[in-house]
Amino acid sequence: MNLLVPLAGPFVAGGMPGKDAAATGDKTPFATAPHARLDTDTHVPGIGFKAARLGAAARAGLPVLPGWVVPVGLGKSAMGAGVDAIRANGVGAGRVAVLGQSLDTALAAELRGVVDVLGGRVIVRSSSQLEGDARWAGAFSSVTGVGPDDLASAVRSCWASAFAIDPLRRAEECGLELEALELAVLVQPEIVPEAGGVAWVRADGVTVEGVLGHPGALLAGWAEAEALDAGVVANVEALAGRVYAELGDELIEWAACDGEVWLLQAGQSAPENHEEPAMPMPVGGLRVAGRPGVPGMAAGPLVAGRPHQTMASDCRGAIVLVDRPVPALAPLLFGARGVISQAGAASSHLAEVARSLGVPMVTGCRAETVTGPSPAPGAWFATINGATGEVVLAPA
Repeated sequence: MNLLVPLAGPFVAGGMPGKDAAATGDKTPFATAPHARLDTDTHVPGIGFKAARLGAAARAGLPVLPGWVVPVGLGKSAMGAGVDAIRANGVGAGRVAVLGQSLDTALAAELRGVVDVLGGRVIVRSSSQLEGDARWAGAFSSVTGVGPDDLASAVRSCWASAFAIDPLRRAEECGLELEALELAVLVQPEIVPEAGGVAWVRADGVTVEGVLGHPGALLAGWAEAEALDAGVVANVEALAGRVYAELGDELIEWAACDGEVWLLQAGQSAPENHEEPAMPMPVGGLRVAGRPGVPGMAAGPLVAGRPHQTMASDCRGAIVLVDRPVPALAPLLFGARGVISQAGAASSHLAEVARSLGVPMVTGCRAETVTGPSPAPGAWFATINGATGEVVLAPA
């Protein structure tokens, strides 16, 4: 392996990590190249934040799935074609240009070898330096269920995801040039989790949220947090504590599989506002119950938002009403006063974006029972308390 960067960790020869391998002790070192290639500094050039944190975690002895990284440099030609296409032909041209690029023959061959070593089925994950900033939570794509014949296309798909509408608008709001969207790609074995989710280390202990099955639906805003096995929760709490002790990272994503809790991602959580509200909730108006999301109080005209709509300016100074907290809504939060999500959880990527921007958020609030399914912009005035889940709606 000469082009790919190894992610330190154990692997099972000819199969996936799991309890059977652990029982037999049939583990061999995964990374044959020096671990120093993945420095503990999260600003290592070329591998992105996600891969750098997981490499540091693996070297600290934390349970990280094995993997290899396609460094940023190997995608510069394809990503550069995307940048040029956008500047010449508009935002819709970037992804098409990237997907039309061919992978280097030597890189394609190494990638096929990686899939074989990792058990024949992998997940291909984006790794951007921007992901160290919570405003970029959920911005880039991963591709699941990838076999040897699909890996080249999956890598191109990850690169192309940098030029979707959501990242492009986030970059504009953050004042970044297109070149800042460069991506590394992390290839790891695909596991089938019994449960997965998020955990935060806070001053009062560890908070765990998760779902049965793969955590992707929870993070993407399509699932509600579920009750989990007490033993799994205890193991996740222990893992979160170890990550915080070893790396100083307060936020983890995790997956439980075959009796092991794997670390999927680690980083700093955006700080929350726990100050006492500066104003009381209104006495008048119609109250609609919700769940706590992101602490803080906010009030403003209610504006319904949908992914990929060109209406970010309409949401400035408004309370944004969304069906679910999907990551593609993130550009609408820049300048918004607050968010009401009719479904989803506080552990979604969109909620993390809201925390980073200091935007209060309430989840699980069926505001449509009062406003109807498509309220006209500004027809209602909303006041929310993200710490308690309270929402008060009044005709404007």
